[in-house]
Amino acid sequence: MHKISFTLVLIILIISCDTKQAKPVKHDYPPNATGYTLDSTANTDLVKKALHALITNDTVTYKDTYSSNAIFHHNTDSMNLSQNMAMIKAQFDSKIEMKIFGVPEIWELINNNPDKNGINHYVLSFIDFQLTKGGRSMKLSISFCDLIKDGKQVEEYLIYDKSSIAEFMK
Repeated sequence: MHKISFTLVLIILIISCDTKQAKPVKHDYPPNATGYTLDSTANTDLVKKALHALITNDTVTYKDTYSSNAIFHHNTDSMNLSQNMAMIKAQFDSKIEMKIFGVPEIWELINNNPDKNGINHYVLSFIDFQLTKGGRSMKLSISFCDLIKDGKQVEEYLIYDKSSIAEFMK
């Protein structure tokens, strides 16, 4: 009986220690497709990290997820990283708290061919925030498109209702 138990334990150990080579990921898509989407990648994790840093006012981590020359497009207004950081600081200085409703919808679009700037990774997300100031709160839905290159966010497009924020700030 001991020999059988020992043999079973030995077999289990050998199987569990077997070194398996990771197979490269193959994406099945039509030959004429221009790209594909993935729901969980290092780039979606990067954007989630930036969002968490944003709502917790961790400016060091937030800034670290972007390239130093990142451009932000808030609807039709464009700004650089320093200007975006100043806007975030003003928000926290005015005692506006941010929370995310539920789990954000987020995925990555990977184009087969990069654009003229060498970018072919785009993280798209639709996120509902709750803004609270004093006893008042509002829901703000934002559509994001983050362009990723070399593990950093290099450009970000945000679309949201600016008028509702202006009304909330009064």
